[in-house]
Amino acid sequence: MKKVISTAGIFLFTLFAATAQTDDSKITDAELEKFAQAYQSVQQLNQSVQQEMVMAIEKEGMTPQRFNEIYEAEMNPEVEVDATEEELEQKSAVMVVIQEIQTSSKEKMENKIKENGLTMPQFQSIATQLQQSPELQQKLQAIMMKQQTGKNPMNEN
Repeated sequence: MKKVISTAGIFLFTLFAATAQTDDSKITDAELEKFAQAYQSVQQLNQSVQQEMVMAIEKEGMTPQRFNEIYEAEMNPEVEVDATEEELEQKSAVMVVIQEIQTSSKEKMENKIKENGLTMPQFQSIATQLQQSPELQQKLQAIMMKQQTGKNPMNEN
C-alpha cells in the first residue's frame, strides 16, 4: 500500500509541479491560510484516491504489493519483469482504472483548491515558493497548527 501511496503522491506532485512557475511575489498571510486549507482538503481527497486505487488493484485479484513489484519492474529497464501473463493482464486492467481515478481526482482537487479561494496557478506558485523557503514553511506549519488546534504555536513563549 505504501508504494500505491507513493504513486498517488507522485501523481499529486506532478499535478502541482507540472505547471508551477517561480513567482517572486510576496505571499500574504491570507493567501497562506487559503493555501493551508486547500492543501488539507487536497490531502484528504488524496487519501480517498489512494483507497480507491487499492480497491481497484484488489478487485482485479492482485495485492497492492504485487502490483507495485510488477509496475516498478516495468519502469526499470535494467530489471526483468517476473510476472505471469495473467498478472500482466491484471496489472494492465488496473492501470486503466487508475488512470480514470487520476483524471477524476485531478478535477476534484482543482475544485477543492478553488473552493478555498485560490486558482490552480496561485496554489502552484505558493507550493513552489514553499519548497524554496524554510521561513515560509514554518509560517505554513504554524497556520496549519492553528487551524487544527485553534492555538498559534508561534505566540507560545
